[in-house]
Amino acid sequence: MIHALGSIVIRPAHFLFIDETGVLSRDKRQPFFGLGLLRTADTAALSAELHALLQRARGRVHPRFEFKFARIGRRSAWVYRELVDLFFSVPGLGFKAQVLDKRHPGFNPGRNYGGLWEAQIGYTRRLVESALADGAYGVVIADHVTKPRESQLYFEREVRRHPRVLNALMLDSNATLYVQLADVLLGLVVYDCKVRAGVAAPNPVKQEIADHLARRVGVSELCRPHTRRQPPYFGVRLVEPPGGAA
Repeated sequence: MIHALGSIVIRPAHFLFIDETGVLSRDKRQPFFGLGLLRTADTAALSAELHALLQRARGRVHPRFEFKFARIGRRSAWVYRELVDLFFSVPGLGFKAQVLDKRHPGFNPGRNYGGLWEAQIGYTRRLVESALADGAYGVVIADHVTKPRESQLYFEREVRRHPRVLNALMLDSNATLYVQLADVLLGLVVYDCKVRAGVAAPNPVKQEIADHLARRVGVSELCRPHTRRQPPYFGVRLVEPPGGAA
């Protein structure tokens, strides 16, 4: 929908909620780095459903419950099954995951981007570019990542250099349920990557939720390039250095 105000055409902007998992530095314990982006133009229905599920979880699991992939356990498994179903029930949602396998011999973000912080920004900008490839405008709200003191680059300023990014903000994930939803979806994708690569032992409860998500997406495995184009959009991209895609 396009709204016209006199001779000015105003397009409704999408919110782009971004979370990350892992680190870009070399770390054998964390061989994958992932970025996840949740896109929606209307947060109303999603907000109501997320808060309703959150309140039930706080009543039955823990009074300070938050949606976090790392906290998936037997007692909270029902919450995350419902969270996955919620994503597929609310109209207008989309999710993109971008996963990097740091075991690749050519992986060197410091060389390819000039530094780890610059790489973090660069990979985020590529994900945002992909999310706005249809010509939409967006407002980026990302999980907080601390800027190195020696860097002159600010995440928000660099991200909003994109011509269709209206503004950008970083905040702690506990401040927004939308970033927490991105955390869970991304965490399930990267979990599948770790298990299939043999670098993490399967966790029965997390495996159950990952399998549930895969069935809803319509794929046999989450850790492979795929795109579900019918609503809600769900895409996974495996990135190879210095910027190729599998």
